Amino acid sequence: MLDGPGAGTLGPVCAARCVDAGGARRRARALAAASLAAALLHGAAPARADGVGWATAQAAELTRQAEARAAAGEADVALQRYLEAVRFDATYGPAYLGLGALYERAGDPREAERAYTVGLDHMSGFVEGHRARAALRSREGRREEAIADLEAAAALRGDDGELLQELAAAYVAAGALPAALGVARRRSALAARNGDRALAAAAATQARALSVLVGEADPVRAGGADRGPVRRALARYAAAPARGSAPDRRREGR
Repeated sequence: MLDGPGAGTLGPVCAARCVDAGGARRRARALAAASLAAALLHGAAPARADGVGWATAQAAELTRQAEARAAAGEADVALQRYLEAVRFDATYGPAYLGLGALYERAGDPREAERAYTVGLDHMSGFVEGHRARAALRSREGRREEAIADLEAAAALRGDDGELLQELAAAYVAAGALPAALGVARRRSALAARNGDRALAAAAATQARALSVLVGEADPVRAGGADRGPVRRALARYAAAPARGSAPDRRREGR
């Protein structure tokens, strides 16, 4: 599993879980990959400036190989390739994303989350790491933590309409309708600014729907006995049918 302060390490337990029960030989290879991870993530650091290009190219190629191996069902080999990729470049995000996804497919969300967290520890501005961890946490019903990740991602990439939609959906699922309304209005404004009329209209429709829901949940209009004279007056006005001109409520209570 991933242990250690901050960055963490990958230990033999999680590696063994990533391997299907195909025999001692496959398990041994997975344990060897885990040993590599222990050495890697205890002291992994970004590649030196004079070797960034080469190291990143190696990490990208190893990640490509890992994806191919994972697609072929060779989880143990894929694990080793991902770990080698991170060893070449500890700031290569796709390797952490692939590693986390590998653990998720193996039914080990705890280790998947730790893989995403290691990536976030090594990289500032790792938006996709926040999104991947948010999706995992959301599937586990940990809504507040998922929202925290999406908020962090949106703070880094506030003009990403798809990301804002994910955040709005998370707010709705958590019952935070005013926050969802704010995000929907932001999406609508961004789409209008970018000339995307269809998206702007869809976001505006969502904002109007949320506005109705927020209005109905407003304590001024909702039930409740002890709201003070001003709120009681506003509640009576909101509940009364419109007839003629409305009375001047500013004079009430004077």
